[in-house]
Amino acid sequence: MLRFVLLLSFVFFTTISVFSQKIQGKVVDKNQNPLEMASVMLLDAKDSSLVSFVSTTSSGVFEIKEVTKGDLLVQITYLGYENFWKKLTFEGNTIELGTIVLKENTKELQSLVVSDYGSPMEFGKDTVTYNAAAFKIKAGDVVEDLLKKLPGVEVERDGSVKAFGENVQNVLVDGKEFFGKDTKIATKNLDADAIEKVQVFDKKSDMAEFTGMEDGQDERTINLKLKPGKKAGYFGTAELAGGTSERFKGRASINRFSPKSRISFIGLANNINEQNFSMEDYISFMGGIGSMMSGRGMNINLGENGGLPMGLINNQGVQKSFAGGLNYAKDFNKKTSFVSSIFINDFFNDLNKNVSRENFLKDASYWSQILGSQNSNNLSTSFNLKLTSKISAFQNVIFRMDGGLGSNRLNSVSSDISLRTDNSKINENDAIYNISGKNYRLNPDLTYQQKFSKLGRSMVLKAKTKVNHTDNNADLDAKYAFYSDQITTRKILQNQQSANEGVSYELNAAFIEPFGKKRYLEFSAGMDDQNNKLNTDFFDVINEALIYNLNLSTWYNRDYINRKTGLKYSSTQTKYNWAAGFRYENSFLKGRINNENTNITNTFNAILPELYYNYEFGNGHNFNLDYNTDMVEPSLIQLQPIVNNADPLNIYKGNPSLSNEYKHNLSMRYMKYNAFEFRMFYASFRAGFTQNKINNSINIDEFFVRTVSPINSKNEQSGSGRIEYSTPIKPLKLKTKITLRSNVSNGFSLINDVWNQTTIFGKGLNFSIENRKKDKVDVLAGIRYYRSDSRYSENTNLGQFYTETTLFVEGSLNFGENVILKTNFDNVSYQQSFSKDHVNVPLWKTSIIAFVDKSKKLRLTAEVFDILNQNKGISRNSNLSYNEISRTNVLGRYFLFGLSYNIKGFKKSNGIEIKMGDRD
Repeated sequence: MLRFVLLLSFVFFTTISVFSQKIQGKVVDKNQNPLEMASVMLLDAKDSSLVSFVSTTSSGVFEIKEVTKGDLLVQITYLGYENFWKKLTFEGNTIELGTIVLKENTKELQSLVVSDYGSPMEFGKDTVTYNAAAFKIKAGDVVEDLLKKLPGVEVERDGSVKAFGENVQNVLVDGKEFFGKDTKIATKNLDADAIEKVQVFDKKSDMAEFTGMEDGQDERTINLKLKPGKKAGYFGTAELAGGTSERFKGRASINRFSPKSRISFIGLANNINEQNFSMEDYISFMGGIGSMMSGRGMNINLGENGGLPMGLINNQGVQKSFAGGLNYAKDFNKKTSFVSSIFINDFFNDLNKNVSRENFLKDASYWSQILGSQNSNNLSTSFNLKLTSKISAFQNVIFRMDGGLGSNRLNSVSSDISLRTDNSKINENDAIYNISGKNYRLNPDLTYQQKFSKLGRSMVLKAKTKVNHTDNNADLDAKYAFYSDQITTRKILQNQQSANEGVSYELNAAFIEPFGKKRYLEFSAGMDDQNNKLNTDFFDVINEALIYNLNLSTWYNRDYINRKTGLKYSSTQTKYNWAAGFRYENSFLKGRINNENTNITNTFNAILPELYYNYEFGNGHNFNLDYNTDMVEPSLIQLQPIVNNADPLNIYKGNPSLSNEYKHNLSMRYMKYNAFEFRMFYASFRAGFTQNKINNSINIDEFFVRTVSPINSKNEQSGSGRIEYSTPIKPLKLKTKITLRSNVSNGFSLINDVWNQTTIFGKGLNFSIENRKKDKVDVLAGIRYYRSDSRYSENTNLGQFYTETTLFVEGSLNFGENVILKTNFDNVSYQQSFSKDHVNVPLWKTSIIAFVDKSKKLRLTAEVFDILNQNKGISRNSNLSYNEISRTNVLGRYFLFGLSYNIKGFKKSNGIEIKMGDRD
């Protein structure tokens, strides 16, 4: 298969262009000097939609090939010059436009100029702007569908967006945040018909934007500018569907905009494992439970080596969600603005799990079989807000705050048994574990910015506070047995209560002094104080009475104080900018185990250098280098000296003597993107080096009881590389993309006091091909391949590998103007060295959309998930101490039938309403 894909890639990339008729010419200024990189666009005369476009060469020459017959418009634009328009009819013969002289645009526009034709793209110094009316969309399309049609913008299969090769980190609406930094909320819920323009730019950090000093923290951002008529009314979509196996799905998005305010509501209800909202609160809660259930049983692994899920959806059980969010923004005046959002999420999960694990010791191995089921519920509310006030031309104040509260519940039943290679029993355990909890958090953040009379001199002050509290109450009923010369049985019946309270304060100050033209020197200082109190009270239940267990109960206080000071130099020039500096950090960790009257103290000192460099060769052509260092303190779970016996055969205990990690990170990126030829080359390299890396120490006793505790291990290294190339095949009207990637990591682990070095090599290839003309048919097909090899310094015979290969096809077909067929097929195959089984999961889903009224507001939907009924919940996980296969319950085949309605209600504007083509 790989040879076939590589051969296919070679054929596509070396295809000889077919000679065809064309449109050509030359662009110059009034002095006959050639204008390089002028935008030459070919538009359909009927609706001004984009047909093709190129840029002029260094000699001002352009050539448009593969032109479709018909009435066309040629538009030529160049910054600082008036636009050139020409109507023409192409009948198949080459058209020579000759030398075209552009006139300088010396007049500043004082009034609205209405043109008969729309420019598809405009290139500013820092922003690329797309005219949405120049790109054909269908009724019911959302912003994501519009973005797929924009040159230079790519929407990945998971819904994430790339613009000119970089991941989009923010999606704004009319320059304002929309439900925080979750980009998918805007792209999947806003109607494409409401968008007038799409702008792509690099958003600077608040500090860089205010001070002018580059800090390398730019974020690729998309801003959606609404049509003027959409700013005085409401619009949205409501959808409801039901089907077989009691499956249901409901979704609503309603937006009410006005010139100075905006309010949006989005809602979701389903039992088909769809999540459109952040699961941060749920994951945080489950992570805490996971730490209490470490090892076997219903362990929830949130770290590395989390296994490879098979199937194409979330395979962690069957989920049901009810969620809603509200976003509100208000411009009080030209100086003060406010934006906020709130989410409510009620999440249910039913999970059944079957795990087969082979455990490795230095000179032996044994097997474990684990069966378990759990059901959980998380009800959470979270919010965020931002208030910005420009006190004067020299002063800004920014206030942010986020927070939330929630309640959580998990009930689990597990049974596991360990066997020797001759199938004789080692130990077994049956446990019932029920836990419930409540939590809240509040994080206010205040920033004050001040400019001084001297140009470039500024000051920034920041103050931040974090408050959080969690209460958990758990009941454990466990029966376990050890098998040797005689059978030893034990029983645990306990009530476990814990309370975790955290308060932290952070203060930072920065003073920026100009040091020549566009050169700056930054002096910074700051401190933060993190204080945590963790109380765990364990009670043995004896004759229905609660007897306090002093050996397992712990009261632990942690105070972590970090002081830092830094110096950084920055230079911003026309083609490049760079910054270099360092900061010195002094950290003091003080822990106290109150019930033992034990104090634990530690001091850390580090010099942390940083370097940033960026060079712009031209529009869409750049090189970036970033080196930074950081000191990472141990987490509270890793530090707390609490014996966790939720699984009596797998015990976890924190280590209050842990030291900080010292991390070095280096990244380099090179990108060259030609927006007119749709061709991109991207290469990146990343390397990491961690001193005092925190890993787990595992000790297995004579009864095969595992005790896990975090320790500072030896240094760890990692590296990765990626090369990506995409290009059209114009004669075939196709677009191809190939990605090569590799990674290597080298780390250490400690098992029964024996250090073992683990080296992992990975390599992968992605290839995709799709059609370029997507008016009626849109097809994407490809392959993803990845292989990982692991090697160990001890037990070298346990070296292993796994491979994953995914073949995928997705497409849509328009039957006239009213019916759309969409389909998606993935086939995932997985193979691992320690298993003879070759897992293969084909997953096929299809949907049909039919509009039933002339306005296309109402549509019928029908969809089927897992047509072949082959979805499987299988994950494989391997490391030095074990290999395992885990099987969970997943969604099977179901059908859904529903209705969807586009809600529209706009006030007529008092001014002129401009229509382009046949769209608003």
